[in-house]
Amino acid sequence: HPTSSSGHRSVCQAIRVMPLTPLPLAVVLSALSLTAAVWQNKEIKALEGTGRRLEKLNGQYSPLTVRKDVNKIRQRRYSALQARHRDLLKKDLSMLRVDKVDRENYKIQLTDHQSEYTGPIEIGSPGQSLDCIFDTGSSMAWVFSTKCKTSMCKIHTQFDATKSTTYSPSTNEMDITFGTGSLRGVLARDTVSLGGISLLDQGFGEILKPMGTVFELNFDGICGMSYRMSNKVNASLLEGIARNPELPDKSFTFYFSQNEAALVLGEAGRSLITDQKMTWYPVTRQFYWESTLKDVKVGGQSVLTEYSGGEISAVFDTGTSVLTMPTEDAGNTMALLQSAGVTCDMIATGKAPEICYEFQGLDDICIRNWYEQSAEGCTASLMTLDLAQESVFILGQPFFNEFVTTFDVGNNRIGIAPSGTA
Repeated sequence: HPTSSSGHRSVCQAIRVMPLTPLPLAVVLSALSLTAAVWQNKEIKALEGTGRRLEKLNGQYSPLTVRKDVNKIRQRRYSALQARHRDLLKKDLSMLRVDKVDRENYKIQLTDHQSEYTGPIEIGSPGQSLDCIFDTGSSMAWVFSTKCKTSMCKIHTQFDATKSTTYSPSTNEMDITFGTGSLRGVLARDTVSLGGISLLDQGFGEILKPMGTVFELNFDGICGMSYRMSNKVNASLLEGIARNPELPDKSFTFYFSQNEAALVLGEAGRSLITDQKMTWYPVTRQFYWESTLKDVKVGGQSVLTEYSGGEISAVFDTGTSVLTMPTEDAGNTMALLQSAGVTCDMIATGKAPEICYEFQGLDDICIRNWYEQSAEGCTASLMTLDLAQESVFILGQPFFNEFVTTFDVGNNRIGIAPSGTA
């Protein structure tokens, strides 16, 4: 959840904020052609301030709201987590192993679509309003289209190209695979508006054939906000934002609290940051929003196993509702929690072990509340994910719930500060 990036620059610039509604930000793969977008290189200056509420922001913003089907989402997620964790503790890892994914094939998306927040966008002229999952694990926008006649499509608000005077069609089709489903669609161009700014002639995808139960949930589209993942299609949402003259600061911030949530375009401002200094983590590869890890510990003990070979990276993904790690490391984590005698009472009172991500020469990122609780019981908010030749640890919603996160494209870095109690 709370994760976004904001440029370190004077805080006096205009703020564009988008309210977010709880929903999973899906990780969509986008093939984008090279565009001449130039990200502004901002002055390095830490953002500090005192936490104030969103209504104190001096500018427009897009509020995020909790999905109407949030209870259904949580129950489905909890059941899936319990089943996986039972198998992990039995050491029957073969049941959980995901086929090793090579990111170079540009097909597999990391997001699980189970996040709980969505935010409003408009597409077309006049604008058609849609509720979108803002996803830092994918790089373009996909929305349900009236060209799709299936019952699954019709339960969503669908974009109608025939009602837009600025719509430009294409014959370019794409197939996208997610961890929880897949889709087939066609690329198009139109005006896309979000957070008070309009992106003219912006590339996006129209969903023609969704496959997977995840698309039965309550959202109308996925708005990817990661780096381009391919150079074949000119549809990068970030590059569209970069070209827009209304937004001089090329950064965005995710903010979540118990009472409000938002996506802020441009500088987040002092009102979203606590009195603690924001720590900046370098983006080590411009693909996902990722930074190199040194170690991952639960209750002070490393969970890395002998299988944690190759590069170890933290990926900051608003489209994933849980934390993820490689299967063997997840099995080690669940065994550590079991040996520590973690109970639901310990979780409820904040006495359960926290999980800490360690970076070379930078502050650790420790998440205290990374557990799921329901009427049936409690467990860690942890899933398994395996990539080929590398170990990836996704920091999803549990992380964003505790930190304000700024995605600073101008300086290729991720700014993180405790969210406080605003």
